[in-house]
Amino acid sequence: MRRLLLALWISQIAQCSCPPGFELVRDGECRGKYASIEEANKDAIKVATEKCGEIKGQPIIIHNEEHQTYWMNRALDERPPNIATAFIMIGLVCNISSKRYEWADGSSVDYRPPSDEGSAMDRDCEPRCVCDLSSKGLWDCGCSPPGVVTPHSHDLFCTTQSNQFPPLSDCESINDESSDGVCYQVGAISDSWQDAQATCQQRGGNLASIHNMQENSFIRRLAVTQGAVNGVFLGGTITGEANEFGWIDGTTWDFDNFYSGFPMRGAGDCIAMDTSTTNGQWMNVDCSSKLPIACIQTTTAPSSTCITGPYDEGSIISSPGFPFSASTPCDFFLTVEEGKKVELEMLFLEANTCCDYVTIYDGFLGGNIIANVTGEVSNAKYTTTSSNSMRVSWQPNGGVNVKGMQITFRGV
Repeated sequence: MRRLLLALWISQIAQCSCPPGFELVRDGECRGKYASIEEANKDAIKVATEKCGEIKGQPIIIHNEEHQTYWMNRALDERPPNIATAFIMIGLVCNISSKRYEWADGSSVDYRPPSDEGSAMDRDCEPRCVCDLSSKGLWDCGCSPPGVVTPHSHDLFCTTQSNQFPPLSDCESINDESSDGVCYQVGAISDSWQDAQATCQQRGGNLASIHNMQENSFIRRLAVTQGAVNGVFLGGTITGEANEFGWIDGTTWDFDNFYSGFPMRGAGDCIAMDTSTTNGQWMNVDCSSKLPIACIQTTTAPSSTCITGPYDEGSIISSPGFPFSASTPCDFFLTVEEGKKVELEMLFLEANTCCDYVTIYDGFLGGNIIANVTGEVSNAKYTTTSSNSMRVSWQPNGGVNVKGMQITFRGV
């Protein structure tokens, strides 16, 4: 019997690791436009720092050429068609003690633009100024005259780290019968089975798999204790073409607790537990149902070994170390029966857009590239044009502070 651990999950977690509209760029850092503010120059950077703090972030901070180039290009993207030069605010603040600029996070100005002659960085600063980066790569600090408080419009860009799931030790021990630990969690109502799975993944887990009656009873009691008395989503879904069910976490389907007559044809492709009865029996339901979530999270790190195949249709395939590590490259070779094409579903991808990529090939060798994928992606599908084989190449350049990918496939 696996050790049962409990962590109560009260609030629903956003599906994406980055705030809406932000891009996952490098080392798990999210960058994007957060708001527009109307402030006088003397107050602008203070307000900007407070606003970015709402998402645990900072205004634009530039420490190297990559930062400079990225934000200069963003300034170009923001430039209206009839404007020669565009400006975006950067997070330089005046240290009133040293009378020199520093960054809003307290770090020193250790990088300067290549063409920085006569820069404000070489002169005493004043706290009534705000600094911008131009689309030409220059830093410019504008200061309000003493006593003038005319507000100006500023587009506010922020940087923040992607959401990471809590450490495994956050699970509270319930039963120590063996060392093979898992953590079960019950969460808020989701909008669909897919949303429920994405939410579980943000906690480093998956919708729950169940392998014996003791686990089934435990989850049912846990759900009822937390008020989920009308059912919860489990991690079972139809896999492959045979309309057989499998677990999204990739574990063996070695137990079920369906009501008599279920799974029922046409009732749906996803599994839920009825928590209103003591037996906690299962039924297949529409995947767009709105139900609370039951998640499972292992308390031991998954293997970082690359396993290229073979894989059966409907298998849940993860990049090595998912979701705790994403640094190991791996090529996955997928096949379906002759005469069919391979349909790949990207269940979840979290990769730094600067460095980490998934390349999908039509065939194993010499085929066309179907897609190069990076950033944050979920539930996207890619299909070979004619081949019954596909190569999926996970190539991280560091894979820093991201989770990697999880995919499945079938023949069509």
